[in-house]
Amino acid sequence: MNKSYAIEGLACAGCANTVKEKFSQIDGVESVEVDIQTKQATVSGNYDEQALKDSLSDTKYSVKESGL
Repeated sequence: MNKSYAIEGLACAGCANTVKEKFSQIDGVESVEVDIQTKQATVSGNYDEQALKDSLSDTKYSVKESGL
């Protein structure tokens, strides 16, 4: 699966690195690319989308509902 998600709260390179790190820790995620300008993360692999969303629960970022 290769899917893009809109990320709320994404504003800088540090933000992007945090989201990339959190998403990369999810079982089945093969790669993560975060684009600050479009505020989107593109994730590939065979992973649980709810786990991906939940991985940001302890941060100021979130996956926009329309992105799922």
